[in-house]
Amino acid sequence: MINDQITQEMIEQMIGERFRIDELAGNGGFGDVYRGFDNRMSRPVAIKVVRSLGDKEADVLINLDHRGLPRLYDVIRGEEVTVMIMEWIPGVDLEKYITLNGSLSERTSVRIGLELLDILDYLHHHKPNIIYQDLKPSNIMMMPDGHVKLVDFGTALVMDYGDEDMILAGTVGYGAPEQRGITGERHAGTGSDIYAWGAVMYSLLSGIMLNHPPYTMKRIRTVCPGISYGVSHVVSVCTRRNEKDRYSDVQSVSRALSRRNATNAVCRFLFTALYIMCVLPFIWIWKRMYISGDFTLMEQRLNTAARLLQGRGGTDMQYLGRTVKYLIGNDRLLMNLGVMVLTGAWMLAGFKLLQDRKFIKVRRSIFLSGRRYPGLWIPTLVAGIVFGYGIGGELMPVVSYAEELHEDEPETTLPVTILDDDGNKLLLRYNTAYEPEGELRICIDENVLDTCNGGCLRLEYVPDDGESVLTRTIRIGGDE
Repeated sequence: MINDQITQEMIEQMIGERFRIDELAGNGGFGDVYRGFDNRMSRPVAIKVVRSLGDKEADVLINLDHRGLPRLYDVIRGEEVTVMIMEWIPGVDLEKYITLNGSLSERTSVRIGLELLDILDYLHHHKPNIIYQDLKPSNIMMMPDGHVKLVDFGTALVMDYGDEDMILAGTVGYGAPEQRGITGERHAGTGSDIYAWGAVMYSLLSGIMLNHPPYTMKRIRTVCPGISYGVSHVVSVCTRRNEKDRYSDVQSVSRALSRRNATNAVCRFLFTALYIMCVLPFIWIWKRMYISGDFTLMEQRLNTAARLLQGRGGTDMQYLGRTVKYLIGNDRLLMNLGVMVLTGAWMLAGFKLLQDRKFIKVRRSIFLSGRRYPGLWIPTLVAGIVFGYGIGGELMPVVSYAEELHEDEPETTLPVTILDDDGNKLLLRYNTAYEPEGELRICIDENVLDTCNGGCLRLEYVPDDGESVLTRTIRIGGDE
């Protein structure tokens, strides 16, 4: 009820027999809203009873005609109160809806946001211009068909009326800083409604009501890491503290929101470039180690170390020390491994930084969803290929086992098997480094020799400095 003197019977006397009051639908600081029925037109109506500001809200609504605004059917003025007969809007306000159902999806939030922007654009370009001043979820009705309507114009500011005393601070959490005088003299304008729109979008996407404790707004991507960068950018710009840093008008907000997919594409490209910058140093050192044969050298040393330990039962500390010294005895290998560790750490640190800043999502990738940025599975896949080919050695032809040669190898390749002094086959590859441990035996298959019509087998040792070449020539087959 408005007050103790204004009873439902008095209101019924004012509206006469045409309208029937069924029940109290809601109340607020400016008045009460009843659900009623228009007996003459046979339609449900909302009967709003207000005081003091009633005439102003009626004057605002009577000249408005938009699908997102309630229609005003009639105004009945009394000595103490004003009764407005309005369109009955079925549904529930967004604050109650979100409280019951949680946050809305990005698609639904964007659709509602665009509808609200269309309503605000209509109000801002109306003659005279109208600033809503108190946009919040509880003033937005969601109808059964999913569309929304903006209600409660008791605080609307008509710019040409000169009523500066009507500049209100808005609801805590949704009112712009300039409305509360935080950034200077109190005032309200189109930027105030744009700020409130951004705050409403924040609530729709996060499910957090800003008019409840702690009344604070965090970075949108902190509370909603799953939303696209395009939407988060629009919301962030709208809710900036300084009015000049926001969009200049509602149409600019609509254009930015409509271009969100293009913004997402640009951001995905930039973040992918950052990923490449993190990965390239690691790939560079891997290629350097691959070309220089360090991976094969590592395999050889690990195999030899395993045999040394196995031969001594793994208990002889002297041989264990010898094995460790053998593994780390190559300066070039140690340097390359150190650089690989550094570049790998750089790559992981870059990924971690991007993840902590909510730029990426581990579970998704840009190649899977436009709403997520590159996931860590991309570098994981690259690292798997790198180590798979580098350590497993499938890119270079094997020369240690004659039976491993493929049919498509050049005919000039001689199939040989290389054995150590214990008769174990050694895994060597072309152009790779090898440090002998004992004697080496090179075996040529008898069938290969049978195919020769006679010739010479020439072994050649060429030092790195290119001097003092050592050769040995052996005559094979043929007639004397």
